[in-house]
Amino acid sequence: MIKQVQALIKQNFNRIPLPADIWKSVRHKDFTRQVRNFLWKSLHNAHRIGNFWTHIPECEDRAICQFCGVTEDLEHILLKCERPGQHQIWNLAKELWLKKHDRWPDLSLGAILGCGLASISNERGKKLPGASRLFRIIISESLFTIWKIRNDCVIGNSGTPPSLKMIHNKWLFAINRRLELDRTMASRQRQASPGSTGLQAWVSTLKDEDKLPDNWLRVPRVLVGVEPHQPSATPPRRRGRNR
Repeated sequence: MIKQVQALIKQNFNRIPLPADIWKSVRHKDFTRQVRNFLWKSLHNAHRIGNFWTHIPECEDRAICQFCGVTEDLEHILLKCERPGQHQIWNLAKELWLKKHDRWPDLSLGAILGCGLASISNERGKKLPGASRLFRIIISESLFTIWKIRNDCVIGNSGTPPSLKMIHNKWLFAINRRLELDRTMASRQRQASPGSTGLQAWVSTLKDEDKLPDNWLRVPRVLVGVEPHQPSATPPRRRGRNR
């Protein structure tokens, strides 16, 4: 797993991190405690999925994805499973990221688990700390939302995959919650402004950003520029002619 992370960090950011740097990155301050625990277990291959179950009597069937019929390892859950969830969430993550930056990286398990090492630069090689922070937030919140949706369906024994509306709005809630947390923390600081380090991440991603005041910290409700899921409009039924 460490080698996968090293290879993808080299591919995406042109550097090879030391194993110690990778372990340190899972404790990054931009991650929630739940994400840190998830990443730590992932690098240790310690999740109770896939081959964990193959040698436990009467539990062998748990190793197989009930939706796809293949071994349910972490790469499958986060990137390949056809169960509603992962594909839709990564599309939403890409949509938000492209508001901030012009290139969405190729995702792989190594790139996802190594997102704490992300270092985004512009075309002149200048580091962009705000963009790097947003990337860490988007990737970490997306992967953990996928994981929670999978657990709700598999461990919760609901059986029925969640609706596209539920998936969309769960992800959007997680991202907006992080934005609100950053805004609340910044507003408590003296002389804080949207240009501060923490809030630079959100510049260019906000809903109706051109209509917000220069200092939008105290605006009651600030959201990212991804709309909640709206069901497709159904055409009205044609009524028979009155006789």
